[in-house]
Amino acid sequence: MAIVQNPITGRTRKKFGTAVFSKHYENNTMRSRPIQVSNPRTEGQVRQRSKFAQTVDLIRQVLPIVNDAYSNSLKNMSPFNKIVSLNVKNIFAEGTNEIDYTKVQFCDNEGSNVRNVELTCEDDQVVSFIWEPNTINQAELDEPVSIILVNCIKNKAINYPAVALRSESAASVIAPVEWVGDMVAAYFNTTDYTTSNPKADGSIPKKKVIRFKAGCELAKNVK
Repeated sequence: MAIVQNPITGRTRKKFGTAVFSKHYENNTMRSRPIQVSNPRTEGQVRQRSKFAQTVDLIRQVLPIVNDAYSNSLKNMSPFNKIVSLNVKNIFAEGTNEIDYTKVQFCDNEGSNVRNVELTCEDDQVVSFIWEPNTINQAELDEPVSIILVNCIKNKAINYPAVALRSESAASVIAPVEWVGDMVAAYFNTTDYTTSNPKADGSIPKKKVIRFKAGCELAKNVK
């Protein structure tokens, strides 16, 4: 950037050839115009943009859950940036912009979660679940289970908090009427007390573990 007072152009503003003039702290300034960059829409670029847009749209719908799962444990990036980056790389079928919802992650914490989940779609948009608690730790058994239900057709997500205690092994939720006929997937959000490193006082901090557990099948359509 240069300060100018050209006798020909005077106190010029805006563009003049390849230069751009403006006023900065009562001085005329000049800078070169940036090189115009084309924005090609190749098939690969369009597909990549679609992947990013779909991933961002999905994660934003449950961002408070993602933030809570990481609970200020990340130092160099936000939970949003971390989980978007992770999913953009891993959830799309090769050469397509179609999401494989069995690979979606809302948090990559490792730890204890339920197992052998069965999802059943019943009349009036009721979606029922049964599961095995998969733990003998009483603190984990006493914690509530939350479920993120994802519409695999519309790329929509709803969090159902504290649907049941982990020990109860069963719960039901009601999907939106707009989801009737659409395939759904379920992600179980549980609390782990057994795999974290102990604190100085010997206690083990809890952490959230979110995993895909059921759905993404033709039979799992909301009724």
